[in-house]
Formats: sequence, C-alpha cells, structure tokens
Amino acid sequence: MPGIDFRQARQEVRLSEVLALLGYQPRQRCGEQLRGPCPVHGSKSATSRSFAAHLGKNVWHCFACGASGNALELWAALKRLGIYEAVLDLYRRLGREAPRKETTMPEP
Repeated sequence: MPGIDFRQARQEVRLSEVLALLGYQPRQRCGEQLRGPCPVHGSKSATSRSFAAHLGKNVWHCFACGASGNALELWAALKRLGIYEAVLDLYRRLGREAPRKETTMPEP
C-alpha cells in the first residue's frame, strides 16, 4: 500500500468541505464556529447544540459523546473506516488525489 501524507491531507482538507459533503445544517453560527446536533452519535433533538466545529482551526468536538478531532477524523468516524481508508474515500468524493508520501528504499 502506498503511503499517504497525512500531514498534508490534514492541511488540505477543510472541515467545511466535510460538513458540506454531509449536508450538515448547524443550529447556530457565530463567525467561524458552528453548533448543532452531533453527526457522529446521531443527535436527534431539534435544539441540540452538542457538536461544536471551529472552521478556522479545522477542529470539532461533541460535548455529549466526547468525540473530537480534525476533518479527516470526522470523516473516518462517520463512515466507520480506518483513517487510511477514510482519507482515500474522502479524497475520491472530493474529486482529488490523496497526497502520497515519497518513499525511498534503504540502501542495502
């Protein structure tokens, strides 16, 4: 399996892109911060604001289920995939190539 450059992927993929793919509708927006139901544990309440996303920092946290992370980790949690598979799936859905690590073979 070719290596993915996860550092570059974290920098390239914006949380706003992942939320847009999900069709996420926040209940509250204040600048770069969104609040609403948690897509990870599936909040059902119409007034839920347990999920907090900071678009500028590219991070999210759910105060109900405790899940948190970056855009890649959100996609992995939602799709129930390992991070490697999640990155490949996310980039495919975004219509882009996942960044690859340059690998060099050690000298014998």
